[in-house]
Amino acid sequence: MFLVIIIAIALIIMFIVGKKNKVVPVIDSIVPPVGSPGDIVVINGSNFGDTRDMSYVEFAGSKLTASSYISWSDDCIKLVLPANVQDGLVVVGTRNSRSKPSLFSNEVDIPVPVPTVVQTTKPVISQISPSKVAVGDILIITGNNFGDSRNQSEVLFTVDYDNQISNSDYVTKAMLTENMIAASDSYGEYEYWSNTEIKVRVPDGAYSGVLLVNIGKEKSEPFDVVINKTAGNKVLNSKKIYLIQYSTDISNVATTDVSTITLHCPIPVMTVSQPTVEITEVSPLPLIQNYQNCLIHQITKNRNNSPKSVFRQTFVLPVYETKTTIMPDKIGSNKNMNQNKYNELIKADAIIPSDNEKIIELSQKIIGKEKNDYRKARLIYNYMIDNYKILDKHRNESDSPLDLPEHKRGDAYDFAVIYTALLRAAKIPALIDGGVLIGQDLQTQAHWWCEFYIQNVGWIPVDVALGAGMNYKDWGDISDSKAYYFGNLDAHRITFSRGWSQFKPFSYDNKIVQYPRTFALQSIWEEASSNTAEYSSYWSLPVIKGVY
Repeated sequence: MFLVIIIAIALIIMFIVGKKNKVVPVIDSIVPPVGSPGDIVVINGSNFGDTRDMSYVEFAGSKLTASSYISWSDDCIKLVLPANVQDGLVVVGTRNSRSKPSLFSNEVDIPVPVPTVVQTTKPVISQISPSKVAVGDILIITGNNFGDSRNQSEVLFTVDYDNQISNSDYVTKAMLTENMIAASDSYGEYEYWSNTEIKVRVPDGAYSGVLLVNIGKEKSEPFDVVINKTAGNKVLNSKKIYLIQYSTDISNVATTDVSTITLHCPIPVMTVSQPTVEITEVSPLPLIQNYQNCLIHQITKNRNNSPKSVFRQTFVLPVYETKTTIMPDKIGSNKNMNQNKYNELIKADAIIPSDNEKIIELSQKIIGKEKNDYRKARLIYNYMIDNYKILDKHRNESDSPLDLPEHKRGDAYDFAVIYTALLRAAKIPALIDGGVLIGQDLQTQAHWWCEFYIQNVGWIPVDVALGAGMNYKDWGDISDSKAYYFGNLDAHRITFSRGWSQFKPFSYDNKIVQYPRTFALQSIWEEASSNTAEYSSYWSLPVIKGVY
């Protein structure tokens, strides 16, 4: 009997010790969340263990070497970032378990926004120069209390949605500041920022009215500005508000160990014609709310055939119809753009084959001796519509858009890719956009269209597929599709991506899944850790839940 009691006590002790050993480490915070090689980083949390022993910290799938650790305790780890540190997910691992990941960014590789410096003094604009500017021109703003660096500060310009300003008999400051658009870093519009001077390019869609400097905690008083429209004008009206939702299912996971699957769920982009995006519901809560314009979901699986995981996201956003009027002889040279952005927007990328010899040859053949960028773009548009047949059914993901010039037929993706490639080959800055087209019956389909940039006017929309007569349940409000879809764009679509989004995986050895011909153009949709043997995934097409 005594022996039985001793064995029972031993088993209880082993159970308690084993349970203690399986306590999962938890990361509460990483300070700072953005750093550079050589910086000291503090990881706060719990259940790290009193000594490091065989425990470790992992950055983007790479374990730190012993020389990186300064101190290790149960609730705090201090370390020095090594020279080869990568941005991505951080994990604390012990002998028997791993923490849920937390995000760290290496500011050397990917500069990220940092919190705005707290300002207690309101920014003041004393002067702008010149007093009259066009879209794309550099505007110099002088004054005080702008902050020594921009961080997340911005310059806002008036936008005339639904012609409220142009049709009004009496314009107030409140009307001029009701709808505003910020200059964007994405297109190199901030040239210089100091506490007393800002050099900023006038953004697409800006209208004569006011500008103001927003430093986060304070905004300057509105300052009058005149936007020159002699080269062309953009009108944004006929607003529709959409409630849109899509979901992702992950099932049939087979794993050799604890595995993670990360989803990059695209968020509709903000543009002058799609000015706000509200995330109304996300289930479950994402790991990261907005990273590279995606909701980041992550699941951890430690056994095969676990229950299906469903991720659902819902957005509400307004979309305006865009109409442009261009005076080709008045437009400026696109070489006056920010040179880095100009070079980026005319070169080939992962999906735009503008460096292909046949594309270059074809582009030169179409434009001939024409020097005007707007007229070049029109010549290419007319050539494609007159010579290529648009297919209503989407082709296979593996099919090459370069089939279009050869076989004279292709789908909307092929038309958008080749049109963008021909524009870039002609040295015209251009983007391919991805999203969904909304039929009159509110059914959606993946769709792709284009934009090209004209100095002193802004971004000009083009939908070559619809211009070529692609069949869908249209709204019956466009009589001449070929004429309309060069320079104009309806409000019956939602944009999820502008241009190609090249992402970096959270770990270098993750397995990457990509979907080329779908509603967002991005290099990663899913990534799974190396010990994930297989799994099934399903992405629904975004569906319209309401129109207002």
